[in-house]
Amino acid sequence: MIVIELFQIATDLIGVHELAFLTLGLAIGIIVGALPGVGPLIGVIMAIPFTYYAEPVAAMALLIGIYQGGSYGGAVAATMIGIPGTPMAAATMLDARPMALAGRASEAVTLSTIGSTFGGVVSALVLIAVAPQLAAIALRFGPAETAAFALLGLTALGALSGSSPMKGWAMGFLGLFVATIGLDPVTGVQRFSFGSTYLDAGIALVPLLVGLFGISEVLMQVEKPLRASDEDTGASASARAFSSLVSRPINYVRSALTGVFVGIIPGIGGVTASFLSYRMAMSFRKTQDPEFGEGNPDGVIASETANSAVTGGALIPMMSLSIPGDPIVAVLMGGLMIQGVQPGPQLFLQNADVAQGIFLIFLIGAILLLPLGLLFIKGVVRVLKLPQWSIMAGVLMISLVGTYSVARQISDLWLLIVFGLLGYGLRKANFPLAPLVIGFVLGPIFESNFRRTILISQGDLFSYVQTRPITVSVLCLIALFVVLPLLTRILRRSKPLA
Repeated sequence: MIVIELFQIATDLIGVHELAFLTLGLAIGIIVGALPGVGPLIGVIMAIPFTYYAEPVAAMALLIGIYQGGSYGGAVAATMIGIPGTPMAAATMLDARPMALAGRASEAVTLSTIGSTFGGVVSALVLIAVAPQLAAIALRFGPAETAAFALLGLTALGALSGSSPMKGWAMGFLGLFVATIGLDPVTGVQRFSFGSTYLDAGIALVPLLVGLFGISEVLMQVEKPLRASDEDTGASASARAFSSLVSRPINYVRSALTGVFVGIIPGIGGVTASFLSYRMAMSFRKTQDPEFGEGNPDGVIASETANSAVTGGALIPMMSLSIPGDPIVAVLMGGLMIQGVQPGPQLFLQNADVAQGIFLIFLIGAILLLPLGLLFIKGVVRVLKLPQWSIMAGVLMISLVGTYSVARQISDLWLLIVFGLLGYGLRKANFPLAPLVIGFVLGPIFESNFRRTILISQGDLFSYVQTRPITVSVLCLIALFVVLPLLTRILRRSKPLA
């Protein structure tokens, strides 16, 4: 009965016009997501003017399509050229890139496509079923809960460095230090900006991300060319990727639910969900699989599924409470208000048809992402046949143009070069770059919310935390993540003695 009712609503609200806008948005999103430095945020912003004279559902179809496609597109660049097109794809790159270098490029991108589709569908179903209820849960999250979740994401620092956890922690602390540059988030005091008004705003994420991965990758390729390849036939790679739905269902479900849950918490974002899900997958690694960071399919599945599931989760507080979960959703909310529709509790009463239309558009978009993504893979594989010098020249050009286009400041290009050289030096010394990104992204979230928690608790932090059951639960989970690897190592060492 529910399926029949949804079908009837879909035929009433979703027509050819809305589907065309959605398909166009997905295609644009995949492209802008794959371009380093561009990303879905810029894509959604640039599309806003084209929605002024469209119907509300059609307008949101275009914007949501860009949001969904852009969240997935970053995995393509991460796999093929070793540059995460979006910050969320930094976790995907850890295993997708080694798979591509080992001749399994199609399989890696197909796994990303399947994971994104699965995460999107699950988050759409959750969005349709329990949006108001989950939004009410999100209201219970204060600074203490947000700080705890940021700290939970930071526990992945040592785990993402392979056999040398100390290098991972060192890079994580470097990321935390870089994040402190600029004005203090609470007092407004200058920190490590050396009187520069440019640095007062802090280090921008795009030049840091593109420099660390993009410019350093170009320099590494100039020194010793390594390129992604596709030695498997398309059929065998696709079959192996689709079989993961049967062989690894728990990872898909766990990652999707993690993404939805993190998505409904304002201010956390897809980076936290991707790395947190990746960290969970590491805790349940199958012994016959490669190590994480060396081409483990579970790493690709976990990060991309969670990343895509965040999109649906982030819409829940926006539609139910008028609270945008991240900058992209804030722009989506603006696009909805331009149509004269006010998000919030009254949305489901005064504009029920628009709310139902958005739900269905999101679900259809998640499903359409699979065929569009698979179609996009064919074009990506053709790119692999181009001369290596032309690919690297294109990467360099896109990196420069994409970085400059965000804020149109020459200083961003100098920052891009600085982090490019830093990334090159760190990679030569075998230091992992992903922990640096985690520290940089999650550091400010943890710092600002932790300091607010101290102010709210009036100095009695321990007693205050005891009154926050969600915070206590997350802290227990952090302790588990820290202790579990130590126990595993102790048990492995004790086995030969038994």
